[in-house]
Amino acid sequence: MKLDELSANIVYLDSRIRFAGVIDRSGRMYASKLREGVEKYLNEKNTQLSFAQTAYIVDLRQIFSAELGSLQYILYSYEKVKLFSVPVKEHVLVFSTDDSVNVEQLAARVIGYLKQVEGSVLFSPPHDIINSEKKQILRNLYESGVSEEIIAEHLDLDVGTVKVLIEQINV
Repeated sequence: MKLDELSANIVYLDSRIRFAGVIDRSGRMYASKLREGVEKYLNEKNTQLSFAQTAYIVDLRQIFSAELGSLQYILYSYEKVKLFSVPVKEHVLVFSTDDSVNVEQLAARVIGYLKQVEGSVLFSPPHDIINSEKKQILRNLYESGVSEEIIAEHLDLDVGTVKVLIEQINV
């Protein structure tokens, strides 16, 4: 299953889910689905800022997993909307709902669905995440023996994305 299909399926799990998307650990959107007819509350700039902060906060909160158990989700509750962040492998599922939802029930439903489909979801970066020039730089750095972490830092990508791109190059 591709990430845009996953996003759409999450939106259709419950009529109160307004939006669903998958971001990488740097906050870059891989795929998303906005329910038809819903009002967008954030402009493009603030949406990108929100995703970048979300990715960072999920990463920070996972530091405590050894003592507290695995991070299930993070919830931000506003007057108009609730924003959920659910870690999924090296990515984060983000979704928003109307304010009038039972948080525990909805989170359990979404997480249950993710567990059902986890083996079939392809966490590939969007085809346009880097241009051909950056792909060549990635290839050159990788073939020169540069670590994936350094490549990620150099190209402003997360390590998971670099790993997927390297796999694609080697195919």
